[in-house]
Amino acid sequence: GSGRPPRFQMLSLRRASSRWRPASRLLSTSPADLAAENARLRAELSALRDAAAANGAGGVAGAAAAAAAERTLFVGARSSYTSQLRFWCPEEGPPPSPMPCFRLVDDLGEVVPGAEAHVPQLDEEVCLRMMETMLRVSEFDKVFNDAQRQGRISFYLTSRGEEACSVGSAAALREDDWMLPQYRELGSALWRGMTYTDIANQATGNRHDPAHGRQLPLHYGSYERRIVYVKSTLGTQCPHAAGVGYGMKRRGGGQVALTYFGEGCASEGDVPSAFNIAAVHGCPTI
Repeated sequence: GSGRPPRFQMLSLRRASSRWRPASRLLSTSPADLAAENARLRAELSALRDAAAANGAGGVAGAAAAAAAERTLFVGARSSYTSQLRFWCPEEGPPPSPMPCFRLVDDLGEVVPGAEAHVPQLDEEVCLRMMETMLRVSEFDKVFNDAQRQGRISFYLTSRGEEACSVGSAAALREDDWMLPQYRELGSALWRGMTYTDIANQATGNRHDPAHGRQLPLHYGSYERRIVYVKSTLGTQCPHAAGVGYGMKRRGGGQVALTYFGEGCASEGDVPSAFNIAAVHGCPTI
């Protein structure tokens, strides 16, 4: 009868409960506690795999069921995992179908056997900054995705689930390398030093927006930070990145160009053209 939405009433009830306590007390950052939780989850996963193998009809089916537990969960592509990074060349014959999924750490954050040599040694400060940047992306997305749904801004796409891709790749670059993002690489911009205020000014097209509102929201960029402006035309950033990489090669400074694209961009003719340009000219383009 308070007129408040149900979820707020539920929150009030929880706070009124004698068992309620701040969330910070429910979470543990103790390495020992985290290690114990990790071990418990591993034991559960192992038990599930054993049960799957035991329930299989015969040894072959049981083995297949156990192996399936170690396959990827991507929709439409259940492939095996590998810790060996290699290129498949046409002269070697057709690649396996589906292609194996390369990974260095498992779902619980542990290095998988055979991948130790590939894991970079990062200090704690860098790791914490990467984690903080990913969380900042998530928090910004929550606010501005809601703002778009409410009609406050005209356009917004989240980076949900892709935070690590943009932050990790940006962290691997030099500060003078160029980045050519698409819609979902906010993490790379924040890593390079763009602030919440910078992105918010651009998203709202206010008088502090360097583009003066001529771009759609989330079409940010910064010459000083070597970030080429996001473009609405899907895929055009790929041949642009090949050109930027070729320019870097001609200058001889050891710089590279990094661009991002997804399955939508891959359907555009710009992408195979970009591959051909970069391959023919040996462009330092990622």
